[in-house]
Amino acid sequence: MDHIDEFQSPNFHGIAPQCFLALLLIGFAVVIARGRGLGIARGLTLLFAVYAGLSASRNIPIASILLVLLIGPQFIELDTHFSRRMTVVDSALRGHSWPIFAIILTLAIAAHGGRVGSSHLMDAHFDPKRMPVDAVRFLQQQNVRGPILSPDYWGGYLIYRLYPHDRVVIDDRHDFYGEAFLRSYVTMLHVDPGWDEFLKGRAACLVLARSSALAAIIAKSPQWKVLSSDNVAIVFVPTEPASDSDRAPSEGI
Repeated sequence: MDHIDEFQSPNFHGIAPQCFLALLLIGFAVVIARGRGLGIARGLTLLFAVYAGLSASRNIPIASILLVLLIGPQFIELDTHFSRRMTVVDSALRGHSWPIFAIILTLAIAAHGGRVGSSHLMDAHFDPKRMPVDAVRFLQQQNVRGPILSPDYWGGYLIYRLYPHDRVVIDDRHDFYGEAFLRSYVTMLHVDPGWDEFLKGRAACLVLARSSALAAIIAKSPQWKVLSSDNVAIVFVPTEPASDSDRAPSEGI
């Protein structure tokens, strides 16, 4: 868990942690203004949400929901005039058809492939600056066979794009692999002494982050050659492919 990003404290350079930080600041302002009005139960829940969000990045969505549910009503009550106006609007049932219309329109656009006439309004795709989109496309075009070793945070994407024709050595479902396997993987990822033991017999292709230390070391190894390179990832294959009898069974998915 010490080496997995989602279990570590959030990096506030990203947009999601920054939004969570804004919620925290608003929450602190509400506590200062209406601390006694929160009550013990809400106060403890607020502390839990703050602790959960700051302790691990994966907790930010739940912590944010809790913060909004806790501080939202208190924040509105600070402006009694606004609160009265919202009560009148809710009781009059005005304007409620617009959200329903927006939802129906959004679903209709999604059902037509994200298009409205000749305009393409919705285009769901993986960010090619974060995921090895071009590298995987190259693997498919060149019919490069696995098992494929990539950083664990790319494993799910590779499975999505390449399964069942190719398999990966590891992905981010870490509890599937066991402690010994993960320790060996982390040793390789950090290029610590004995890093190359993890590679022996496990992978027929490597897809590594271009800026990683591991990619720099592999590029100098006579046992591997560069097959493809772009701004995000480098694809390596063995200079002399191992036979099936020499390759160890893959623990990957």
